[in-house]
Amino acid sequence: MRNSPQLNTEPTDNFDFIKTLNEDKTYKLLFPPKDVGMAIIEIYEGIKNDFYENQKFTEADLHDAFAKVCRTNDRYPKELYSAHIMDLQEYFLDYDQQSQKYFFKDYAYKFCEHAKNTLKGAFNPTRIQKICTLLTNSLRSKQTDEDLIFWLTDEFNKYEPDLREQIDFLDRQIVNALDQLKQRTVIEKGSFINILITTNESLSLSQSHVRELRSAYAETRMIREILNGKNTGNAEIGKLIREVLFFIRYINDRLNSIDKKLDRIQPKIRQLFSSLNKPAFNAKVERFITYLLEKSVIEYVDAQKTIIFPDGIVCPTLRYSTPNFTIISKDKELFPAKPKQRKHYIQNNAEIEGNRKKAITFLKDIDTAQKWQHYILSEINLRNYINLSETFFSIARQTNSSLAVTVLFNTIKQISRMPSMQLETARELYTDNEFKHITLWKMEVRKLQ
Repeated sequence: MRNSPQLNTEPTDNFDFIKTLNEDKTYKLLFPPKDVGMAIIEIYEGIKNDFYENQKFTEADLHDAFAKVCRTNDRYPKELYSAHIMDLQEYFLDYDQQSQKYFFKDYAYKFCEHAKNTLKGAFNPTRIQKICTLLTNSLRSKQTDEDLIFWLTDEFNKYEPDLREQIDFLDRQIVNALDQLKQRTVIEKGSFINILITTNESLSLSQSHVRELRSAYAETRMIREILNGKNTGNAEIGKLIREVLFFIRYINDRLNSIDKKLDRIQPKIRQLFSSLNKPAFNAKVERFITYLLEKSVIEYVDAQKTIIFPDGIVCPTLRYSTPNFTIISKDKELFPAKPKQRKHYIQNNAEIEGNRKKAITFLKDIDTAQKWQHYILSEINLRNYINLSETFFSIARQTNSSLAVTVLFNTIKQISRMPSMQLETARELYTDNEFKHITLWKMEVRKLQ
């Protein structure tokens, strides 16, 4: 999202990333060729497996790593290896004159660790939950602008790659599941069904991971609320806060995209299951009918033709004896039914008047509720903000609590369909001395800029 690992209030707009990367051999030094990169990975794995003492290695170790991965036709490959080592000392390697050994720079560790974590795909929503909680608690403790800038540029930036990585892992998990289907172009007996089952299970697991990750990211709503409260008008702080809020929206958009992708894929796989199962079922039915025709015989039992099925197949009962019923009926002409007595209903004028008043009161309540809803939306458009909890008690004092509940429910429902407005709920109880039996969460509506 941004690259500002340390507190710095000076503008850095003069840095031209593309121009700097294109100068001399900068790009090649940062992103070495495959053979050179694989040699670095070889050394990295040796460090992680404690193969090198104190994580330091000799030039001979580097040459051995190059020899394992490089394919060269040069007569003197060691000279080529030495040239690679010279290039790697720019960003990857450092040299200790005293011990005459090399060791990794920080960029080399990040280069290898990022590649390994990306391919490994370690999904851990519990860790993300802890990171988000840690960031929230740390943000609450920042009181001065300097501390807030440090949180925005250093602390949040430190954990942002981990938050992005978890969503990327889910996306790759779905892609890998679909690749399993694409790799099998020929349907072999039984194998394709097994691939479908495995793919469907993998996508179902991904769907559960989406729910877990969405729960872990729920803490970011609190971060958003705190940042909105700390935006004091400082231009630099406002810019950094907008970048963090943009990242939080990016997280939600990615999760929604993965959700929709899974919703579209899984029904198609189940439909494919059904279409593949039908031919197999039809074939089994046909074999069963052929077996019955070949193994069954017809014999006369009690002067009636009877089908005798093969052993192990129960003969169904094809005929049932007709039961005898005694029916008793009454002649309606001889015994006519007595006519029913007609009831005469007397209008209750008092009840009618009461219902009319209730209907008028109900219509007035609807009109009053609509006026309050228009008032709330007007306040949001005018002031870009409104405290819904406070407004609820204002409505209740001027009308009644039942009407206030109706207005609040309809307003929230209407706002949820308006992308230009955002409802925020805080973990803070809101009460009113006049309505001691009613307690609300603190609810605010903000108009997005």
